[in-house]
This record gives sequence, C-alpha cells and structure tokens, in this order.
Amino acid sequence: MSKLRAILVEDEPSGMDNLRWKLQNNCPEVEIIAECTSGKEAIRAIKMHLPDLLFLDIRLGDMSGFDVLAAIKHPTFELIFTTSYDEYAIQAIKNSALDYLLKPIDEDELLDAVSKARHKQKNSSTPSTTPEPVAQRFGFPITTGQQFIELSEVIYAQAEDNVALVYLKEDKPLKISRSLGWLEEELEGFGFCRVHHSYLINLSAMTEYIRNEGGFVIMQGGKAISISRRRKDDFLKALERYNLNP
Repeated sequence: MSKLRAILVEDEPSGMDNLRWKLQNNCPEVEIIAECTSGKEAIRAIKMHLPDLLFLDIRLGDMSGFDVLAAIKHPTFELIFTTSYDEYAIQAIKNSALDYLLKPIDEDELLDAVSKARHKQKNSSTPSTTPEPVAQRFGFPITTGQQFIELSEVIYAQAEDNVALVYLKEDKPLKISRSLGWLEEELEGFGFCRVHHSYLINLSAMTEYIRNEGGFVIMQGGKAISISRRRKDDFLKALERYNLNP
C-alpha cells in the first residue's frame, strides 16, 4: 500500500524537529512531503500537494490552525492536531480531527494516531488524490456579485493594476474585482499555474511549451506568455504533477 503523504505545520523549529524525528523513526508508512512554519504557507502547500495526512499546530505566528482549515474548501486529508494546549479539544472535534496530540508528543500516541489514519485509508473508497485538472464551476467575484464559469473555459488570467482579467475560450475577458494573487491561491490544485508576475495559466489550455532561458507557452487562441526565470521550476513541477511532458 502507498505511504501516507503528510504535511507538517509547526511554527517552532524545535517542535518541527521533534515531530519529524519521531515520525521518521517510528512511522515508516508516513512520507513527509512538506513542512510549513506559517498558516499562509500551510494553505498553499495543502492546495498544491493534497496530502493524505495533516499534522497541524493550533497557535501559529500569522493565524491559528483553525484559520488554516477554514481556508481549505474541500479537504482531502485526515487531520491530527499537535499543540501544547488542551483547551481546543472540543473545537478540534468539531473540525473532524482524527486525533489531538499534546506536546511533548508521546511516541505511542503518535503511533496510534498514524494507525488510525492508515486504517481510514484502507477502508476508504476515495480514489487517488493526485491533483488533476477537473471540470468545475467557480464563482468569479465581479463588482455586482459573482459570475459562475466552468474552469475548463478559462485560458489564462492577467493582472491589471490591482485586479485581474480572466480570458475565456468563448467569451470576452471577464474583469474580476480581486487580484491575480488572490485568484492564484483560489485555483491552486485545479490545474492553474502562475508562470509570471502578470499571468496565471490554465495548464489544460496550453498548446505548446517553448524552451529558452525562461521559456514561454502558447495558449489556446494563440496567446504567447513568457515564463519568468524565478517561476520556471514551479512551472516544470506543475507539468509533472499534471502528467504533462515539458
């Protein structure tokens, strides 16, 4: 059986080191795929990797663990809280936590929590959570409310001052009332990739990738979009995640 792909969220270096060590030395069935030291970083990692298991501290520097959970609309993971405080247990239960581990984490309790996650994985009929581009409606915020569009109809989005233009296959561009950065975070995990400060592309609407120093992509409709040097690695990883060959 495949390993449990886990993300660790802990803002204290000693806490992260301790949890990592105990997992690596006691739980060979767990593969750590990301370590996050802030809530914002955790949200991005969860949307990008779609983990099987999330170890989540409650008190983070920039937000709480519960704020992180509120930002994940369709969680795919089993949740294990790790905290020094026992007063959040009821709130943890309300968030469907698999377990609630108090620091310093006891190795036997950790083993038991991971065993619960493995048992749920064995008995789950949910298919693989490898991220794939999917047909899904999304509510794009506009000045009068929201406009709902199938994500498969989106080719790319472009920054325009503090808002963004969304270019569609069969209609004129849609001007949304949020920034491109906001849209990037909302569409992570749905086949979209930020390739430039000014561009977010739908990978399924890409027709060609041209290599050079940074490279550029050709989108449906013929639009050529440059890939910035600092985003090239992320772009190539996204191609691999979505089973597209660069």
